[in-house]
Amino acid sequence: MQLPKLSPLQSRLLAFAITTCLVVVLWICFQPNYFAYAAEIPVPPGVVQHSEFEASIPPAPPDAPPIETIDRLEEEGNGDALYAPLFAYFDRSLVGRQQDDVLELKNNQLESIEIAPNKTKHFRFKKGQLGQRSILEEISIAPGREDASNGSSDPDGDSGESTQGDLVKRQAQSRLWVSANTCRQPTPTVIPVKDPVPQLTVPQLTLWVWTSTSSAPSRPSSSSERGRNSTTFNGGHANYTLATNEDVYLAVTAPPLTDDWTGSWSFEIAASTDQGYYHNYDNSTNFIYMVDTDSDSTLFITHNMTDFNETDRVNKWIEEHTGDNMPFDIYAFPDDAWSPMMGVERSYCGLKTQFESSRNLSVTTTTSITTQFGQGLPKGMFNVQGLETSMKYTGFLILNGTSNMTIDGTTTNGGGRVFQSFQWQTKADDTCQVIFGLTECSTVAYAVPSSPQWKNNDTGLISFYDTLAARYMQSFRRSLAQVACDTAGTAQYSLARTCADCEADYKAWLCTVLIPRCEDWSANATYLHPRNINTPFANGSLPSVDGMAFFPANSFDGPDSDSTASENVTTGYNASLRTRTAYNQSRIAAIDATIGPGPYKELLPCEDLCFDIVRSCPAQLGFACPEPPMRALSYGRRDERGKDLRCNYPGAVVDLTVDRNAGRRLLSSAGTVVLVAGLAAAWSLM
Repeated sequence: MQLPKLSPLQSRLLAFAITTCLVVVLWICFQPNYFAYAAEIPVPPGVVQHSEFEASIPPAPPDAPPIETIDRLEEEGNGDALYAPLFAYFDRSLVGRQQDDVLELKNNQLESIEIAPNKTKHFRFKKGQLGQRSILEEISIAPGREDASNGSSDPDGDSGESTQGDLVKRQAQSRLWVSANTCRQPTPTVIPVKDPVPQLTVPQLTLWVWTSTSSAPSRPSSSSERGRNSTTFNGGHANYTLATNEDVYLAVTAPPLTDDWTGSWSFEIAASTDQGYYHNYDNSTNFIYMVDTDSDSTLFITHNMTDFNETDRVNKWIEEHTGDNMPFDIYAFPDDAWSPMMGVERSYCGLKTQFESSRNLSVTTTTSITTQFGQGLPKGMFNVQGLETSMKYTGFLILNGTSNMTIDGTTTNGGGRVFQSFQWQTKADDTCQVIFGLTECSTVAYAVPSSPQWKNNDTGLISFYDTLAARYMQSFRRSLAQVACDTAGTAQYSLARTCADCEADYKAWLCTVLIPRCEDWSANATYLHPRNINTPFANGSLPSVDGMAFFPANSFDGPDSDSTASENVTTGYNASLRTRTAYNQSRIAAIDATIGPGPYKELLPCEDLCFDIVRSCPAQLGFACPEPPMRALSYGRRDERGKDLRCNYPGAVVDLTVDRNAGRRLLSSAGTVVLVAGLAAAWSLM
């Protein structure tokens, strides 16, 4: 039987009907009645079987919030500390770590972080950044065992595999230097007064370092925890060194604050694999000398910046490090009961931030590089101005991290270096004023006799003294030109000294005589010589000389003798001081006529300067030194012990490292510069 032929419309209708029937059949087959459900059925407590794992989980406190760090839990009976993750009964490695962001540290890259009290910041240094150090840098390999490191047999017959495996392990240990500096810290809620001075303990941050990959609390609570080490910031500085082949984890925790403090912290942290800390504090080197101070300014110089003194090399080096490229900075803070530098004495960014934010805008620092203090070696020079009269200050020398300078074999990295702090005190009146940068007497850089009228006229004061010295030197050169200097050896005045030696020695002597070193009248060192004692102070009163230990004219040994001042003082001698020229006026009449200083004391020139010109210059010039006892009133004598500066000579500075609290000590080691301070009578007036 032949099937009927369907039209296209009929074919589509038949396909639709068949499909509809199939869908209906499928819907009936998958009705919900054919599915099974799992339901929780209540079970009596006695039927439940407790596992050992469940018993080991400590119960969470009923009043604990859903997200909480439980630092220490005491297990009943043994007191062992346990740690509960943030979510009860869940491993911290799965959930708890997600609460705190972990900042990835990069090699030699600084991270600046803000942190609130009682908070913790987390960091990680990945092991992929650790350099692989050669075993040859760590141990000495004996001949014959080098082949073992390559996998071959050693002479003892041992296989090379174990030796090579041990070598690989030791090679994988790389050293990491971690350092941090506090840049800002909390301040006292009540600024204390200076008298009485309170004992303030600035709250410090804590640095934690560990390499364990196991879970760790968001707030480390004890340095005794396995694998974790902590160090409290000291003066705003902390560092830590470790050797590892694992990821290094770090944390910085801030302590809670009491009612006595307010604010938060900001700090810098960096990790380095390049043989040194990013932030450095040098507790063994001072590297700076105080040259001299007056009532509102102080002059400093550094140690030698290079170990070469060839003129061309030095000039090129100075050109590269002048102006904005000056590698050093100096910060000064008044010695108050509370100073913003307290708590950040070892932090580069802390000192810089506090100095710039708290200093008086009148305080300025002029920096330069000079070679005038001996041997032609470059040194940094700082003139800090705008200081307060008779104020004690604490200073800090900073070497910035962009200089890459190497000092004592150590190269300063990007975070800079802070040197030991030092203290000094400004003078009490305006009778003395610091000058430097003279043309004729280039070695002069100290306080000279002055007066309030010249206080703000450094340029005029420098011009006066320099012009006076140039006039004397011009007359001397004319006299020296009359001597046959460039002649045959048999006709020379000396086979040991030349006219060049004579001129140099005369200039050194002249500058210390014409440009005296000035000290306050209140300075009580017995080797200081009083001047202008008949001139009244600013308040109209005359200086008192009663009871002062002046050395009498008949003292043969003078102020440098081993006898005490009381043994040298003659009864009734002080009564005649006001009538004596050596005490009631300056040595150089032009100083009193032009400058008009009040009462002051001066450090006499060293007697060896006089001996030098007598030895170096032709006899026809007629130089001679005064004989005792008058020599004691004209010249001083150097301290044989090399500790105290008792007389004035060119190219000297104060060594602050000898006595941190004493002000004036002599650096007596050979080849170094030493403090010039002094006054002497001009040759023509002796």
